[in-house]
Amino acid sequence: MRNLRTIGLLMLVTIVLIGVANAQEGGAPQTGTDPRDFANKFMPYYRFTELENGLEQNELVLFGLIALSPKIAFTYEVPLAYERDISDTDLFNSSTGTCGPGVIPPGGFPLPGGLPVDVEGDCKETGVGDMNFRLIFNVGSGLGGDWLVGAQFNIPLATEDVLGSETFSLAPMVTYVKDIKAYPAPGAFFALMNFYQFDVWKDDSRPDQSLYIGRWFVMLPLSKKFKIYALPEFQPIYDFENDHFSFWAGPEFGKMLDGGNVLYLKPGFGVTPHEGQGDRDFSFEFGWRKFM
Repeated sequence: MRNLRTIGLLMLVTIVLIGVANAQEGGAPQTGTDPRDFANKFMPYYRFTELENGLEQNELVLFGLIALSPKIAFTYEVPLAYERDISDTDLFNSSTGTCGPGVIPPGGFPLPGGLPVDVEGDCKETGVGDMNFRLIFNVGSGLGGDWLVGAQFNIPLATEDVLGSETFSLAPMVTYVKDIKAYPAPGAFFALMNFYQFDVWKDDSRPDQSLYIGRWFVMLPLSKKFKIYALPEFQPIYDFENDHFSFWAGPEFGKMLDGGNVLYLKPGFGVTPHEGQGDRDFSFEFGWRKFM
């Protein structure tokens, strides 16, 4: 695992350097949310997530997109500052202020599977989380919209086992994007991103992965004058291994600034989250997109 983490960190540094070297002026989309717009961008963001069972997660994530050509793009995403906290669960002993004994809470997708019993005494662990990258191809139009295909590669880069999945997984992707011409403001569209994620290699202690993951977006420009927009996202997820369906929704609101900058915030809510499956109850994200 240590060698794999070292390789992953070197990959991350190389990717960021390539992205800076390939930065281009002009031609960037206004919001950076359209999957068809392959323009170099850099997007750090913070996200807080609380599961229905009380597990909490704080993460500062580095995300970026590198346009390899007008039809091919590469993205990377890694939690550089990552904390998982189960002090609000049954595993925390309030009388002693230490962790355990109690029931170990599960952590469903997109979290890496709950915290094992070797978590530190304060029921918290911090470090760097797992990395993922995507290779995306724009294959053209059809059925009234545009199609993209590709794959996401999830790499077990976490500095602590309890912060990662200890699983290398692959997620082929098919995306359909269609402009909404009936919407009164220009620039409206919807995008249906669909993944099937499965494990290629994993530690024996980790569960098998077989998941359908949907990321469905609707772009709604709200004001051209004030340069604001709404981008509701919906995530239907079906876990084939556990025969479990979950649903999450998060409305993003953004403000476009001068110089290719966008600020956004995004609350999120689990729809009838299941405590025993580690479903998300609430999340809050805010970030900054910079087009280069």
